[in-house]
Amino acid sequence: MKQVLIVDDEKKFLLSLVPGLENRLKNIRVLTAHNGEDALDVLNANPVDLLVTDLKMPKMDGFELLASMKKGYPHIPVIVMTAFGTPEIEEELQGYGAVQYLEKPTDLETMTEKIRTSLSAVAKGFVEGITLPTFAQLIELEKKTCTLQVASEASSGAVYFVEGQLFDACCDNARGDKAALEIFTWDEVEIKMLPGKSKLERQITMPLNQVLLEALRLLDEKTRRRKRGKNENAVPVATQPVGAEQQQQLNHKEKWIMTIQEKLKDFKSIDGFVGVGIFTPSGESLALLTVDPKDNSKEVGILSNTMLLNAQKMSREVGIGQANLVHIEADHAHVFARCLNEGSDPVKSEPGKAHIHMVLVLNEDSGVGLAKMKMEKTIRQFAEEFRM
Repeated sequence: MKQVLIVDDEKKFLLSLVPGLENRLKNIRVLTAHNGEDALDVLNANPVDLLVTDLKMPKMDGFELLASMKKGYPHIPVIVMTAFGTPEIEEELQGYGAVQYLEKPTDLETMTEKIRTSLSAVAKGFVEGITLPTFAQLIELEKKTCTLQVASEASSGAVYFVEGQLFDACCDNARGDKAALEIFTWDEVEIKMLPGKSKLERQITMPLNQVLLEALRLLDEKTRRRKRGKNENAVPVATQPVGAEQQQQLNHKEKWIMTIQEKLKDFKSIDGFVGVGIFTPSGESLALLTVDPKDNSKEVGILSNTMLLNAQKMSREVGIGQANLVHIEADHAHVFARCLNEGSDPVKSEPGKAHIHMVLVLNEDSGVGLAKMKMEKTIRQFAEEFRM
């Protein structure tokens, strides 16, 4: 029997979930905890196959719980409940170590399907705990101020966040961008979260998304150098470690994202350009280009992407086809969310079929016509990248 631990400080919410989930999910036992401390007690006393946790809780919040799990229970897959949640993350993203999200408030059917999908992925071998990059992205989304102490087998360092923004990092004799890039290339790390310092001089010049992409590139370079350094008696492909295929997927994803990032630069010529991003249909940000790296374009993109998904759901329910383009007109901004889906399933991606979302933000009317044309042209160019 599989055991699922759900952590939330809303006791009535938990009480209503347990019988409903156990009735819908056969051979599943639901365990509950009201905060991170209680959750660790449950984890110490019971084998748990999946953790579902809120982030904002008393005593020990979800971030502290995840940091503790990274050390003690690194292979338990995680679903995070958050106000910045997204619809179901596609199963293949688990190969990149991506934590799954569940939007709050949620309903019983949505949670049931999310848990069923996650346990199915575990059964197929996609057993992933939370990674350091994913942990950092959660901090950014929740605008949290904190310090992360990060330790690998060979080194240790610290990463500093202020209201979700990556402000500083240090390790060995490095600081700022150099230290951050070094830390985010470490594998098998332990994370300890400490209170943050609100008064810090910013030493990081790049947005978090760019730091993570560059760290991924550096990790790829290190991997290639190690391979070149092997002699002719290197281990054959058939007997390579289990992680070799996963590393190939990461290498492909990096090239993917860098190609997208370069093509997005063409949007800077549009009058009133603020930002543009590419998202998976589940809401994962793949690439983001903004005028000001300090602005909230990523949050706007995620929320706009969610509105596109809701519009698509509503259009299907009333039988009027699919909503492939959503235009949100605010007092001082225009937000466009465009879906390109070559598959037959309106929600899930299909092998060999492109399914991507693009979000564009402008701050004036003059560029609206050009923006729509450029979005249509560019998203179709991207399709080839996503069929590979």
